[in-house]
Amino acid sequence: MSGGARGGEGGGVSRARTLGTVIRVGVRSNFGLAIIKHRLFKEKKDRWLAWLIAVSFLGVVPLFYGVVLTVQNVYDILKPMGQERALLSLGFLAGQFLILMFGIYYVISAFYFSRDLELLIPLPLRPAEVMTSKFAVIVINEYLTVAAVVLPIVVTLGIISRAGVGYWVNAALVYAALPVIPLAVVSLVVVAMMRFINVSRKKDALILIGSILLIALALGVQVVLGRTAGGGGPETNAVAVAKFFTSPDSLLNRIGAFFPPGIWATKAVAGGFTGQGLVNLALLWAVSLGLFVGMVGLAEMLFYRGVVGLGETTGKKRRLTRDQMSRRVTSGRRAVAAVFGREWKIMNRTPIFLLNGTLVAVIFPAIFVLMATIDTGGGGAGKSGGGDPMVLLRAMISANPLIIILATALFMTICGSINGTASSTFSREGTQFWISRVIPVAPREQAAAKFVHSYLVAALGVVTAGAVAAIFLHVKAAHMAAAAGLSLVAGVLLTVVGMAIDLARPLLDWTNPQKAIKQNLNVLLAMLADIGILTIVFFAVKALVKAKLGTGAALGVLFAALAVVAAASYTALLKFADRRYPAIE
Repeated sequence: MSGGARGGEGGGVSRARTLGTVIRVGVRSNFGLAIIKHRLFKEKKDRWLAWLIAVSFLGVVPLFYGVVLTVQNVYDILKPMGQERALLSLGFLAGQFLILMFGIYYVISAFYFSRDLELLIPLPLRPAEVMTSKFAVIVINEYLTVAAVVLPIVVTLGIISRAGVGYWVNAALVYAALPVIPLAVVSLVVVAMMRFINVSRKKDALILIGSILLIALALGVQVVLGRTAGGGGPETNAVAVAKFFTSPDSLLNRIGAFFPPGIWATKAVAGGFTGQGLVNLALLWAVSLGLFVGMVGLAEMLFYRGVVGLGETTGKKRRLTRDQMSRRVTSGRRAVAAVFGREWKIMNRTPIFLLNGTLVAVIFPAIFVLMATIDTGGGGAGKSGGGDPMVLLRAMISANPLIIILATALFMTICGSINGTASSTFSREGTQFWISRVIPVAPREQAAAKFVHSYLVAALGVVTAGAVAAIFLHVKAAHMAAAAGLSLVAGVLLTVVGMAIDLARPLLDWTNPQKAIKQNLNVLLAMLADIGILTIVFFAVKALVKAKLGTGAALGVLFAALAVVAAASYTALLKFADRRYPAIE
């Protein structure tokens, strides 16, 4: 009995060490740490990248400074009403919601489309161990994803409120658990979904449709929760709002109604080492561990059944006549159109690329629409033409036409250009980039075709965001036209910048499609560059306003400046493509 116990204990320790090794290897492979170390210190290449990253982070310092000031000002407003903890809830909710939305196709890619599965499955590892190792890598990645959203709020509130040790300790523990619940929920649904999708011949289409349905379901749940929590009574809006803001933590409960773990996280951090803080911390961790255990159990039963045979493809045999073959081989299309068609197929026939790129331009406005379902109990969103956040936003931007136009243009630009399509356009070709090297099409023509594709995705985001702004923010047609013009010309510049960064160092040797766009450093660098450019535009607008230019004059100067810079940058991109293509290995 004793020997058996020791043997079982030793076996458990051995399996834990094995799992730790697999996780460590997965992390190193995910971030390419060994390759980066070798190129920087052994080959002494890409050292310019360290300086580029440093400069990029310096470019977003003004943005984070603005976030800190905003958090401090909002805290000063909410503190007298006893609503200050709502800021924490908003930060945690935003972080978890981002994980829930974008974790769907991240989980699908890491679990089922990673090339290392061919190496891991034959090893003496249980299905649960393989999936746990991948889940751990995803969680580590999501820590980085939500850092820019959650940490500025948590750290700023802790400093200005002079929080004690309990605040900081609980904040660290809450942050550690933050991605687990949404990722575990997504993993449970994905594993079950992939078990049945794998029996179909149309796997890619079903994966795409299933992912979209999961996203729609997530949005629908948030809408239902928001409307349920905000069911209004016969009271007037004035009375309801007054009662709302005089009740402590009412704003916290309203925000947290979208996702109860957000309330637990907020009360755990704000409560510190008090009874309320520790109870909510224990509740958050208990639910996280419970969902994780459930995910591991389901993986043991279904994971390999969903993986095996997933890479198999089927096709219909069709005999082509000589004329049909001639038309297909010699289509007569221009080079730019042909490369554009190839880019379109690469993007749209790979579910991970489509979900992480094109659909982001639609998802961001959809998340914004979700805000319209929140109300304070004064009759619901349907009676007020939008929830309280919509009413507040309309009040904030309605005072000045210039503010309306610039705010709408910023919203359109973010929805259109901040999606990773342009900054991964060359990386998405992967090991097939050699085709682009040998086809008889000039590099500048290929770059032009890729630009058209990426810019169309940006235009899709502009159109979607414009529809949302018109319906929910009641932006006038004239203001909408001016905002769309600014956004479209800014989109040219941001698209070119993203493409230039990816062209400078394309990530071609990726292990799964997710890495080419979701874990591509070029996407992060492009996002930082976009933020830096928008920050420069912000200060330029401030200078124009300080010069006391009228609305029309200020917009004209801004549009002309953006157009000139965009045209110059596009020309520079084409020249850069001619020089860079032959040098890409």
